[in-house]
Amino acid sequence: MPLKNYKLLIGKVQGLQLDSDASPHLEILVQAKGETFRVAVNVRSDQHPHDLLYRRFDAFAGPTVPLLEQLLEDGVIDLRRDRPDLAFDYQADDLFERNQMSVAPYEATGPDNDLKDFLLPLLQRAISDGSRLFAFGETWPPETQPDAYFHFTPGQGIHDIHMNQGSTGSHAGTNGPKQDGALLLWHPDGSWTAVFLAFQSQVWGSLPIDTSTKRGSLSIVAALVNAPNPEEGRETVSVFNRSDSPVALAGWKIRDRGGRAELLGPLVLGAGEVTRITLSGQGARLGNDGGEIHLVAPDDALVHSVRYDKSSDPEGWSLVF
Repeated sequence: MPLKNYKLLIGKVQGLQLDSDASPHLEILVQAKGETFRVAVNVRSDQHPHDLLYRRFDAFAGPTVPLLEQLLEDGVIDLRRDRPDLAFDYQADDLFERNQMSVAPYEATGPDNDLKDFLLPLLQRAISDGSRLFAFGETWPPETQPDAYFHFTPGQGIHDIHMNQGSTGSHAGTNGPKQDGALLLWHPDGSWTAVFLAFQSQVWGSLPIDTSTKRGSLSIVAALVNAPNPEEGRETVSVFNRSDSPVALAGWKIRDRGGRAELLGPLVLGAGEVTRITLSGQGARLGNDGGEIHLVAPDDALVHSVRYDKSSDPEGWSLVF
């Protein structure tokens, strides 16, 4: 089911806070048309791999900019009902490709190398110079208690400030087109800055997520999910190399929906070849009632992902993707 409350919040940044719970966010305090809101921006994924994908445009000039410049009042706009022409779609809008996004850890040693370094100065500048914030995502309604971070009443705000399609696992139910999140800032000098975020676990269309030459050549083409009993040590995943050069699979992983991983050995997969990988039963497992299979590169980048439902095929038959 797509997001229920896909909206745009326009206002002025008044404060910032970093939380430190299991799913950390950058919390932004915003004033908009006499009301107070909190913008909750994910800075770490609760699914592996945890580091987000990040793309920033300075002097942003996307096709919606002239339309946004006509919005003179702060407040909340319903993007489904009132202004669908302002909606973002990372895959359909042709603003950038997945491989043009950088992996950005939430926190890393050193300057200018993590999401805090990228986002905090930009938003601190907005506080000092009065830039207008445009936050695209899903709103939550006014709460009965004060806001958990800034303590204003009633607590209310907007989250899902990231790509909102291609999710797997427990987040798959919110997938939908034309509902992606974003942070845009209009500066007093008339320029725009745009920030786009996505999770590495999100699948872009039906193509492998990583489109670099060798990684993008590999895909999962079949799996033996319902293996003859005892199943342990008999489940298999078939991987195809469609490129014109061999790929060494040492250090690659097969990961299941629950995050369990099977480390692949020193196998070289030739050009145009398929290899059938037998799972040991000590790592990834393929549930008979449905699941997910992820192909993961040595640097933990998700390269290809497939989903399957419970099969009506006889025991011992492979699924073909």
